[in-house]
Amino acid sequence: MNQDKYRILVRLNGKEQSVKELTQDKLEVDPDLLKEHDVSKEIVAAREHDESEASEIIPQPDNIIDFGRRHEERKRNGQPFWDDGNRDKSPKLPYKRKKKPLSGVRTPKIPFILIAAIFSAIVVGLGLGTMVLTVFTGNNVSIVDGGETTIDEAIPAFAEGGNFPTLTLEIVQGGAFTEMAKGEEVVARIHEQGLPGTLTQGTDPIYMFIGAGGDRAQAKKISDLYTGYGQETYLKTYRIDGQSVSGQTEETSVWFANAISHYKEVLQLSVDGLSGGSLITENRVKQIEDEASALRAERDQAFSHLTGESQQHALAMGDHLVLAGEMLKEYRSSSEQEALWKSQQALLDALVSYEQVIKALQ
Repeated sequence: MNQDKYRILVRLNGKEQSVKELTQDKLEVDPDLLKEHDVSKEIVAAREHDESEASEIIPQPDNIIDFGRRHEERKRNGQPFWDDGNRDKSPKLPYKRKKKPLSGVRTPKIPFILIAAIFSAIVVGLGLGTMVLTVFTGNNVSIVDGGETTIDEAIPAFAEGGNFPTLTLEIVQGGAFTEMAKGEEVVARIHEQGLPGTLTQGTDPIYMFIGAGGDRAQAKKISDLYTGYGQETYLKTYRIDGQSVSGQTEETSVWFANAISHYKEVLQLSVDGLSGGSLITENRVKQIEDEASALRAERDQAFSHLTGESQQHALAMGDHLVLAGEMLKEYRSSSEQEALWKSQQALLDALVSYEQVIKALQ
């Protein structure tokens, strides 16, 4: 029974483990021996030895796991890092959280079908616009700056070797037709109102020109006059490339260069008169009349090298230029605006005739 009192039973993984047993036996010491020897130190050393052996078996308090302390360390280590090492003074920011949207407003998502529909509408609109522009302008049109130009700048030059001058105008267009009969019907109605109108020849579609100017500003003035008549207009740049014709005599090339220069002068005066200007003076009218007489005198020699349709269209161009100058003289004497519209009509007809000359010689 006394031995069981000092016995320690250890179970590991459900099994009993053998340990050393400490027993307390009574020691019998001779009193005489105690007197001769001081055994107190030996007894103390024996006790310390027994205590060290007991400490190997019984767990010490240092081996106990403090879960509360570990929880505090884990909580502290989970906080955001702060530069000064003092986490207690760190800013109170949410850690590892997604930022909530402001005011709970969600960005609307645009459906892909809506984007595709808008893109398709833009493409179709551009296609229709290009088609309409092509119908109204044609393939022989080049867009130029619509700023003011003077007569000297507008006069085309011709190169050596028999090339014809290039004529570039700002045209007031009133329509385009696929059939000549329909275009002639509309032109006839315009003529009944005392307004100019002519149809191009050999173009697809057929354009109806109702006015012309040396630059975009002049053409705009003519277009504004048609507003009072309820006529829809469209301004465009029209170019007749005479440089495509080569191999002509110098006399023929010089005559057409002078004719185009004369054409520009008469055109400027007619636009100025229709817009209420004062350029149509007695001296200017006399100058235009002298230039027309010189062109008429020189054309027989110049046209002698032309044959067939090119000669016929060249003669018609000369006649239209003379008529345009005569209408300016009539306006000078009568101040009737109808004469200026007739001058515009003659200039439009001269334009079509010159285009026919170039096509016949190509």
